[in-house]
Amino acid sequence: MKNITLVLVVLSASVTAATAGPTADKKVRDAVNQSLAEGAAEAKDCGKTLKFSFDWAAFDKLDWSKASRPKEDQAGFEISNVRWVGKGINYLCEDKDYKESLQKIDNVVYRTTPDSEGASGPRVTAKVQGKTLTFDSRMGGSTRDPDSFTEAAKQVF
Repeated sequence: MKNITLVLVVLSASVTAATAGPTADKKVRDAVNQSLAEGAAEAKDCGKTLKFSFDWAAFDKLDWSKASRPKEDQAGFEISNVRWVGKGINYLCEDKDYKESLQKIDNVVYRTTPDSEGASGPRVTAKVQGKTLTFDSRMGGSTRDPDSFTEAAKQVF
């Protein structure tokens, strides 16, 4: 009987997640974008305005059948993760050498990446391409904090 109950609970959760409508999806995306904008406002010591964005195209292209959590759940986690990107960048700008490096950057992109089984190392990595600093945040694990982004960016500047 316990197995049947467990199966029903799992099926119910799957059906609920799979039936999230376009309005619910829009509300979550708006919340992620709002949280990122609020965090971006904390990058105030850089001497310039940076454009922050969430890579929704990459998020939508992930193979959610292999992901460690459902798409809707991950989107909810991203609300708190993206909140800290701006503060992490601001920590860099408090150091004159990193601030100088950041003067070459115009765009900061947050991208969710798959959590590879057995992967080790930092959950957030960064790369610079042209005038764009991109943070790749692997799914899973705990919520990110400002230091997650500061330390990742230090690896590329």
